[in-house]
Amino acid sequence: MSSNSVRRGGFTLVELLVVIAIIGILVALLLPAVQAAREAARRTQCNNNLKQLGLALHNYHDVNGTFPPALIGSGRWNNPANNNVKNTTGFVLLLPQMEQTPMHDNYNFSYPSSASSPYGLPIVNLNDAINQPVYSQRLKALECPSSPVGGEAMTRNVNTPSDFYSMNNARRTNYLFATGVFTDYDQPWMNLSADVRQGAFGNDGAANMAAITDGTSNTIAIGEATGGRHKLSTVFGPWGLNGTHTCCHGRVVSLRSDTVVNSSGITAYTSVEARDWGINGPYQGNTQKQTYAWVFNSVHPGGAMFVFADGSTHFLSQTMDYGTFLRLNYIHDGMPTGDY
Repeated sequence: MSSNSVRRGGFTLVELLVVIAIIGILVALLLPAVQAAREAARRTQCNNNLKQLGLALHNYHDVNGTFPPALIGSGRWNNPANNNVKNTTGFVLLLPQMEQTPMHDNYNFSYPSSASSPYGLPIVNLNDAINQPVYSQRLKALECPSSPVGGEAMTRNVNTPSDFYSMNNARRTNYLFATGVFTDYDQPWMNLSADVRQGAFGNDGAANMAAITDGTSNTIAIGEATGGRHKLSTVFGPWGLNGTHTCCHGRVVSLRSDTVVNSSGITAYTSVEARDWGINGPYQGNTQKQTYAWVFNSVHPGGAMFVFADGSTHFLSQTMDYGTFLRLNYIHDGMPTGDY
C-alpha cells in the first residue's frame, strides 16, 4: 500500500476551535450554578453562626436572668452620670457561652476595649492595649463567610479618647444586636421602657424574656451587618469584641415614641426612613448601595440573616414591608407582625 494512502489521526484546527467553544459554553453555563452552590454553603454557615449566637444568648439568660447589654459604659453617651467609660461589648460577655472561656478569662473588665470617649467622660483605667489580646483575635463565629471584609483589622488613633473610632487592631465582624431606634449615644436600656421603639438590647442593660411582650418568636435579637466598603464609611461597624463607635448596635428608625401606626392609620415613618433603615437600605439613595452605620445589611442576594429571641433563624427579604421590620425589632409595640 502506498504511504500516500495512509490518513493521519488528530483534530483539524476548525474542530479544535469548535471543541474549545463548546467547553467555554459549558463552563459559562456551569459557573453560575457553582457560584450559587458556594453562596448557599456560605449562607448555611452564616445561619449556623446565628443559631450558635441564639443558643449563647439563651444560656447567658439562664445564668443571669437577662440578655447581655449591647455595650457597657459607652463612651458616646454624653451624660455626667456616665462616669466610668468601659466600651465593653455584649459579644465579650457571651464568650463563655460560645465555648471561648479562655478569651473571656483573659479580658480585664476594669479596662476598656476602646478609648473612645469624645465628650471627655472619664475612663478610670485608660489603656486599651490591656484587652488587645482578646479583641484583636478573629472569631469565625462572628463572621459571615459571604462577607469579603470579615476579619479585617483596623488601627486608628490608639488610646485617643477624642476620637469616636479610637481602636487598636480591632477586627471587623458581621453581627449586630437589635437595639430598636437606640444606639451607643443613648441612655441605659432600663430608662427607655416607655418608648415603643425599644429593642431587646441597649446600653448597660437588655431585656429578659418577660420584657419581650410581643413574644420571643416575633422579636429580632441579632442580625447581619457588613462594614468596610459596604457602608458609607470604612470606620463603621460591626466591630464585635471592640467597643468603638458603631461597634454593635443594629438600628431601625421610626418617628413616634408611642406607636408604630397611629390612631388614624398613618404610619409613624415615611418612605425616607424605609429607604435608609430597611435591610440593605442605600442611605439617602446612595448609588453604590452603601448603607449607613447601624443598618442591617449583608452580601447575601436579596436580604440578610437574623436570629430571633426564641433562638430561631430567618432570612428576611430586603423588600419586606418596613412596618413589619420595625415591629420585629421592637419588643413591646403591641402589634401583630403578620407574615415575614
